[in-house]
Amino acid sequence: MELRVVLAATQREYVAKLAEFLREEEPGWEVSAYTNASALRMELERKPDLLIGTRELVIGFRNAGGAAGKTIVLTEERDVRGEGFEGGAVSGEWETMALYQPLPSLLSGIRSETASQPSSARSGGAQVVTVFSSSGGTGKTTVALNIVRHAGEMGLRVFYLNLEALNATSLLFGRGEPDSFSRLMYALQSEAQGWEEAFRRLKRHQPQLRADYVDAPEHPGERLALQAETIGLLIDGVRRSGMYDAIVIDPDSGAGDWHRELLRASDLAIWLVVDDAQAILKADKLYRYWQGAAGSDFGPCAFVLNKATGTVAGPGMQNRWPLPCGLTEVALPYIPHWKAIDQPARVLADAAFAGAVERMCENLGIVRHSGKGANEKTRREVVHGGVQRARARGTG
Repeated sequence: MELRVVLAATQREYVAKLAEFLREEEPGWEVSAYTNASALRMELERKPDLLIGTRELVIGFRNAGGAAGKTIVLTEERDVRGEGFEGGAVSGEWETMALYQPLPSLLSGIRSETASQPSSARSGGAQVVTVFSSSGGTGKTTVALNIVRHAGEMGLRVFYLNLEALNATSLLFGRGEPDSFSRLMYALQSEAQGWEEAFRRLKRHQPQLRADYVDAPEHPGERLALQAETIGLLIDGVRRSGMYDAIVIDPDSGAGDWHRELLRASDLAIWLVVDDAQAILKADKLYRYWQGAAGSDFGPCAFVLNKATGTVAGPGMQNRWPLPCGLTEVALPYIPHWKAIDQPARVLADAAFAGAVERMCENLGIVRHSGKGANEKTRREVVHGGVQRARARGTG
């Protein structure tokens, strides 16, 4: 039975573990997870079949006007059905279940409550987010990995794809099998029927990020030989596998045809800039060039200021912003101690940066789960609102 299930709890580790368990045991369920009210509110607008949450989050939606078809409240207390839910907090009936119990027992209870629950139609697809920059040194990989980590913590199934010619993520992931990417691309282009099997065999899981990835090649030749058509096939292959809710892509900076195809095929391109006159000019030139070459086929793009020391377009911004589309509301802070970082995993451990990435993701709708099978228009509408807000703040 297919169900759209929303998990809501402020305990980040708990909700991530429960989401992962439900997906493993019930692959037909569409499971998304949230730890804060603002992101949860947007998800509940889609009227999920089942809301499972702790009291502090669920009670906040007493005026939601019908948040879910059915609600299960996770509580540390004894059954207090109905208490605190006056005024229309949730529509339909609700049950209470113990928050801390073996996950198989919790799943058994959920199954019994949803045995007669009708399922709603799936309406989305794996969201493809590319972190791009027209110049080096803007912190693409750091931002991409933090997006991946945040999406994984929200309970989404995430695939991280690094397409840099010179890839240093082995410092975080380990050396692995350097020919994995070559074998994957060979299978993609020559074994259409067996590609998914090869993909399942070659992908690996990174527990700290809660995401899958493919080992990077040892030498840059494989990435330098990428073609626009190949990029399209690769993205479509991963997306059609149905294994993921989000695909986060981390290419190198460049102005080639495959870079443009990558941004065209993405549901959102996060274009990083730093407060540097040359970097801003390069971004302006490349964006206008691609807009002219690709026209309306150029995908949604949000410019994000990284390594910020002040407010966007305020006293902390030393250079004028020339593009007609503005910067996003959220700027990512400069972290001075990263200059001397000796352990790559520490780029995932800074609370200020992680918090800014989380706010950016919510602002742009990056971690909103959209399910399987959506067409391109439906997927891109997920981030349309956030991009339009950024464009409205343009200072051109």
